[in-house]
Amino acid sequence: MIKNLLSFAAVAALAVSSVNAETLDLSLADLGAGWGSSYDAETKTITYDSDWSGRGWWLGDVDYSAYDEVVVEFEPVEFDIQVVIQYNAIAEGGTEGISEATMGTAGASKIVAPLNADIKNSVKQIYVQSSKAGTVTLKAAYLQNAAVVDPDAVKELWSGDQALDWWENAIKIPVASFVAAKIKAGDKLEVSYVNTGDAAAQKYCNLKVQLLLANWDQAILPGFALCEGFQEQYGTVNISEASGVFSITLGEDDVKELTDATANQSLMFVGENITVTKIDLVPAKSPTVGIDNVAVEENAPVEYYNLQGVKVVNPANGIYVVRQGNKVSKVLVK
Repeated sequence: MIKNLLSFAAVAALAVSSVNAETLDLSLADLGAGWGSSYDAETKTITYDSDWSGRGWWLGDVDYSAYDEVVVEFEPVEFDIQVVIQYNAIAEGGTEGISEATMGTAGASKIVAPLNADIKNSVKQIYVQSSKAGTVTLKAAYLQNAAVVDPDAVKELWSGDQALDWWENAIKIPVASFVAAKIKAGDKLEVSYVNTGDAAAQKYCNLKVQLLLANWDQAILPGFALCEGFQEQYGTVNISEASGVFSITLGEDDVKELTDATANQSLMFVGENITVTKIDLVPAKSPTVGIDNVAVEENAPVEYYNLQGVKVVNPANGIYVVRQGNKVSKVLVK
């Protein structure tokens, strides 16, 4: 936990409103709270003296109810870093405020950490933690509202050209990505792959999809265990096709695990003799709701966006994405 090293005046000056009313800057002028680390305000560089040391913003008790996410942008590094948000709320049986971490894997340049909707009215601190000793140069840090997107749109979670192994070359998708995508039961994970094995030489193409827990243990994703061909002894699926798309249908248990940032860090894709090129989230289709007029509840404002994500003040007839609080749906205005 970060020690409080900030003066009252520094805390008061920490958050500065930006021009956009839907964002709030976290000042890079002084990251005066942390352990095993230091900060150079001129170069905006954090120096970590040891693995898993941290540096960030001590807030005390700040209400961020108006925002959905914390964003930290930085120059890419060759090790994992994470953004940790600690709240003042204490879990049953706990002694310290609840902390939720969002991991950014090596090579990342931005971490989007979701704020816990139930307790974001009292945030104690936000800090950046490094898995290795070294330096991280910050570019920006701010709070924002979650992007409003078409709930039926396919969401690309990862793309590249990764030959999997059992750890070093694993693909890790942070829990925050699934929270931001607003996953639900019935959605599908589609893994595009190329089989690089040789069955004749007994070099088989195997895929394993597992949760990386907060304590660094691993557990098979429940929905993956239900896939055809799952080998319980090894926790893998053997793939015989030369290339294609491997699909996993998400159930309620999967959604619970993939949105619990306290229990889990990320979803890992590991294996052998398989190269992954893309991972998509394909939402279960939701019905379009027809409405005859635009009604706005006094205590729950309704916002309309076209399918390109542009906010519409006075929607004419047509299909729109509607946001009301944390709920997003698609409607037909007529």
